[in-house]
Amino acid sequence: MNEETELLDKPQLPAVAPEAPVPAERTIDAGLPPSIRSAVRSHTIIWIVILSIGPLGLPLLWLSPKYPAWAKILISLATVFFTVILPVLVTIYCGEFLVRGLLEAMEEANRTGGAI
Repeated sequence: MNEETELLDKPQLPAVAPEAPVPAERTIDAGLPPSIRSAVRSHTIIWIVILSIGPLGLPLLWLSPKYPAWAKILISLATVFFTVILPVLVTIYCGEFLVRGLLEAMEEANRTGGAI
Protein backbone atom coordinates (compact mmCIF):
# COMPACT_ATOMS: atom_id res chain seq x y z
CA MET A 1 0.00 0.00 0.00
CA ASN A 2 2.85 2.27 0.65
CA GLU A 3 3.86 2.07 -3.01
CA GLU A 4 0.36 2.96 -4.18
CA THR A 5 0.28 5.92 -1.85
CA GLU A 6 3.54 7.19 -3.22
CA LEU A 7 2.27 6.96 -6.80
CA LEU A 8 -0.87 8.87 -5.96
CA ASP A 9 1.01 11.53 -4.09
CA LYS A 10 3.29 12.36 -7.02
CA PRO A 11 2.07 15.27 -9.13
CA GLN A 12 0.60 13.96 -12.32
CA LEU A 13 0.97 16.02 -15.48
CA PRO A 14 -1.65 15.87 -18.18
CA ALA A 15 -0.74 13.80 -21.17
CA VAL A 16 0.67 15.94 -23.94
CA ALA A 17 0.40 14.76 -27.50
CA PRO A 18 3.44 15.14 -29.70
CA GLU A 19 3.41 18.25 -31.87
CA ALA A 20 1.14 17.76 -34.86
CA PRO A 21 2.67 18.19 -38.30
CA VAL A 22 1.81 21.33 -40.20
CA PRO A 23 -0.95 20.53 -42.70
CA ALA A 24 -0.06 20.82 -46.36
CA GLU A 25 -1.38 23.85 -48.18
CA ARG A 26 -4.70 23.01 -49.79
CA THR A 27 -5.37 24.51 -53.18
CA ILE A 28 -8.29 24.06 -55.51
CA ASP A 29 -6.04 22.76 -58.29
CA ALA A 30 -4.43 20.03 -56.19
CA GLY A 31 -6.27 17.22 -58.00
CA LEU A 32 -5.75 18.57 -61.52
CA PRO A 33 -3.31 17.08 -64.02
CA PRO A 34 -0.08 19.06 -64.49
CA SER A 35 -1.07 20.36 -67.95
CA ILE A 36 -4.32 21.83 -66.61
CA ARG A 37 -2.51 23.22 -63.57
CA SER A 38 -0.13 25.15 -65.82
CA ALA A 39 -3.07 26.42 -67.91
CA VAL A 40 -4.89 27.59 -64.79
CA ARG A 41 -1.85 29.61 -63.73
CA SER A 42 -1.32 31.27 -67.13
CA HIS A 43 -3.03 34.61 -67.77
CA THR A 44 -2.48 34.26 -71.51
CA ILE A 45 -4.16 30.87 -71.81
CA ILE A 46 -7.12 31.94 -69.67
CA TRP A 47 -7.72 35.04 -71.82
CA ILE A 48 -7.33 33.13 -75.10
CA VAL A 49 -9.89 30.56 -73.96
CA ILE A 50 -12.36 33.19 -72.68
CA LEU A 51 -12.06 35.29 -75.84
CA SER A 52 -12.38 32.30 -78.17
CA ILE A 53 -15.08 30.14 -76.55
CA GLY A 54 -16.60 32.59 -74.07
CA PRO A 55 -18.35 31.17 -71.01
CA LEU A 56 -16.75 27.75 -71.49
CA GLY A 57 -13.47 29.33 -70.36
CA LEU A 58 -14.88 30.58 -67.06
CA PRO A 59 -14.01 27.40 -65.09
CA LEU A 60 -10.33 28.03 -65.88
CA LEU A 61 -10.72 31.55 -64.53
CA TRP A 62 -12.40 30.38 -61.33
CA LEU A 63 -9.74 27.70 -60.72
CA SER A 64 -6.93 30.22 -61.15
CA PRO A 65 -5.30 31.40 -57.92
CA LYS A 66 -3.90 34.50 -59.71
CA TYR A 67 -7.16 36.45 -59.81
CA PRO A 68 -8.91 37.86 -56.72
CA ALA A 69 -12.60 37.10 -56.21
CA TRP A 70 -13.78 40.55 -57.30
CA ALA A 71 -11.91 40.23 -60.61
CA LYS A 72 -13.37 36.77 -61.23
CA ILE A 73 -16.88 38.11 -60.66
CA LEU A 74 -16.29 41.14 -62.90
CA ILE A 75 -14.77 39.08 -65.73
CA SER A 76 -17.56 36.51 -65.45
CA LEU A 77 -20.27 39.17 -65.67
CA ALA A 78 -18.55 40.83 -68.64
CA THR A 79 -18.21 37.47 -70.41
CA VAL A 80 -21.88 36.63 -69.90
CA PHE A 81 -22.88 40.10 -71.05
CA PHE A 82 -20.87 39.95 -74.27
CA THR A 83 -21.79 36.36 -75.15
CA VAL A 84 -25.47 36.21 -74.12
CA ILE A 85 -27.09 39.55 -73.38
CA LEU A 86 -25.47 41.69 -76.08
CA PRO A 87 -26.34 39.34 -79.00
CA VAL A 88 -29.96 39.20 -77.80
CA LEU A 89 -30.13 43.00 -77.63
CA VAL A 90 -28.56 43.36 -81.09
CA THR A 91 -31.08 40.87 -82.50
CA ILE A 92 -34.00 42.78 -80.97
CA TYR A 93 -32.60 46.07 -82.27
CA CYS A 94 -32.14 44.71 -85.79
CA GLY A 95 -35.63 43.24 -85.77
CA GLU A 96 -37.25 46.44 -84.58
CA PHE A 97 -35.42 49.12 -86.51
CA LEU A 98 -33.84 47.53 -89.57
CA VAL A 99 -36.21 44.80 -90.66
CA ARG A 100 -39.43 46.62 -89.72
CA GLY A 101 -38.71 49.43 -92.19
CA LEU A 102 -38.08 46.95 -94.96
CA LEU A 103 -41.29 45.07 -94.21
CA GLU A 104 -43.32 48.28 -94.16
CA ALA A 105 -41.87 49.29 -97.54
CA MET A 106 -42.75 45.87 -98.98
CA GLU A 107 -46.31 46.08 -97.63
CA GLU A 108 -46.73 49.58 -99.08
CA ALA A 109 -45.46 48.36 -102.45
CA ASN A 110 -47.87 45.43 -102.38
CA ARG A 111 -50.80 47.75 -101.56
CA THR A 112 -50.02 49.99 -104.49
CA GLY A 113 -49.61 47.02 -106.79
CA GLY A 114 -45.97 47.41 -107.67
CA ALA A 115 -42.59 46.21 -106.55
CA ILE A 116 -40.29 48.13 -104.26
